[in-house]
Amino acid sequence: MNRQVYNYIISNNLFSIKKDKIILAISAGADSVCLFHMFRSFGVNMELAHCNFKLRDNHSDEDEDFIKNLGNKYEIKFHIKSFETASYAKKNNLSIQMAARQLRYNWFNSLLINRNANYIATAHHKDDSIETFFINLIRGSGIRGLVGIKQTDKIIRPFLSIEKNQIINFLNKNKFKYREDITNSSLKYLRNKIRIKLIPLLLNLNPSIKENIFNEMKILENTSIVFSDYVNQIRQKIVVQKSDAFYINISSLNKLSPLKIYLFELLRPFGFMKVDDVISSLNGQSGKTFYSRTHKLIIDRDSIIITKNQDITSKQYTLEENINFKNENFSIKFSTSKKINFSLNKDVAELDYSKINFPLKLRKWKFGDSFIPLGMKNYKKISDFFIDEKFSLVQKEKQWILCDKKNIIWIVGYRIDDRYKVTSNTKKLYIAKVLYEN
Repeated sequence: MNRQVYNYIISNNLFSIKKDKIILAISAGADSVCLFHMFRSFGVNMELAHCNFKLRDNHSDEDEDFIKNLGNKYEIKFHIKSFETASYAKKNNLSIQMAARQLRYNWFNSLLINRNANYIATAHHKDDSIETFFINLIRGSGIRGLVGIKQTDKIIRPFLSIEKNQIINFLNKNKFKYREDITNSSLKYLRNKIRIKLIPLLLNLNPSIKENIFNEMKILENTSIVFSDYVNQIRQKIVVQKSDAFYINISSLNKLSPLKIYLFELLRPFGFMKVDDVISSLNGQSGKTFYSRTHKLIIDRDSIIITKNQDITSKQYTLEENINFKNENFSIKFSTSKKINFSLNKDVAELDYSKINFPLKLRKWKFGDSFIPLGMKNYKKISDFFIDEKFSLVQKEKQWILCDKKNIIWIVGYRIDDRYKVTSNTKKLYIAKVLYEN
């Protein structure tokens, strides 16, 4: 087994055994402890990284102690990090597994930088990759999910050519101790159901099933590369980014066949894994909205518009006189002037200072809002103003308005209220200028 793993590292150019520094993700379980002893026999320059997710009562703390003892025994530097995984999952609306994954890899990536290491190594093996194949097949993932577990730029997996039974045999033969994760036998988790129930059934039908699936995954991986290259060409043609929104032209999209496959691949990066309802809404009434965990998709008149989910509609800011405003998307710079000037720039609002009742408020528009647009004498609903200006649904949702204590002063970036305009009687200007972040 030593030779098999060593040859896999060399033939796949995973890392330089003599030169590179590795952060080994170690859990105290059989797989990662085996990789630890394998690396030690190869003379790999490594440090250990262990996550305590605080999910298994005393067992989690006992795993941590095991790693500390292992590092001390062999004089290998180790790093321990404890996480409040359950609260993180709840706060970020994640499953426990996904929360643990995010916490784990965020920390590993920081260790790469702080410890000046070259790679993170995990002990995922061939059986893990096959289980991942079935998980993605059951949940639906497209062709990319059917390639199993892969190597990445900074995460190496030296055990992908070996099976679980080889790991156990190696540990037992060398009398290396490890800890068994009690959750590995629980049928609560899909991966365990696949390992304990499905795989044995398939092996009974075909003793070579694991090797056959592994070979098929290799074929699918190469097919995925070709497919992804072509999809990216399509993406560059019909997906346009404007500011922080993405637009997919519906007319161009309808020319693609098979539409479902292309749309799935185009929407997958935004977290949309089911596209049938989106397709059925493409030629219907605009305004249909769909949500993924991270993004919002709106069917507009001639485009699909995708933006990040943001809970900012209720936010409003109180702005004292001459205090500038800034957030992650734009800023507003305020100034005064006694020099009467008229700017044609929509991002600049020139107002009569004497008519403003401070402090100002910056907020999102809401239904029922109205103002008197510059050049008009009567009130106009902001919703009607948006229709006249041909605002998209996304533009409407993102639109800010500037108010004083009494009225709406400015549809930011578009039109001021006529009551605040500069006239021949104006003595002092109050100037608001929008600056957009790149």
